[in-house]
Amino acid sequence: MRTLSPPLTVAGVAACAAALDLWTKSMAVDRLGEGEVRGAIPFIDLSLQFNRGISFSLFQAGSPASVAALLTVQAALTTFILVLALRATVPLQRLGLALIAGGALGNLVDRFVDGAVTDFLGLHTAGIHWFAFNLADFWISLGVVLLVLDGITALRQDDGTSRDAQR
Repeated sequence: MRTLSPPLTVAGVAACAAALDLWTKSMAVDRLGEGEVRGAIPFIDLSLQFNRGISFSLFQAGSPASVAALLTVQAALTTFILVLALRATVPLQRLGLALIAGGALGNLVDRFVDGAVTDFLGLHTAGIHWFAFNLADFWISLGVVLLVLDGITALRQDDGTSRDAQR
């Protein structure tokens, strides 16, 4: 069985992650009213919100100049993560970084189009509402988990050989 080249893998994973994110955001905008809350599962509600800041709605961008500044920073960081993914030699690292890049790309495109990032999944437990997020945030978190797992795996190697020599 033939495997995809690393650049195709990174591009495919990142593009699919971003496309799924943007599609789910579009569905949320079409089907939910802003501020409306619909129960989905015991700890997640559907609740449409627009985040004009960064994570957890910090540093709200109210002016066109601040939106442009956020877009510039997002684009630079997304490009940096893509470069890291393309340079990764360990498949789990490559996948984790590609997922992070795809999530970042989804949020970048969303902010470019709307001036804000669309969040529609509301996390809650025991009557406490924590935060709203989207599929891009999930991809980014999953990518981080994969990088941590890769790091743990690397630490557990006790034979002293480098990971590059094992490929």
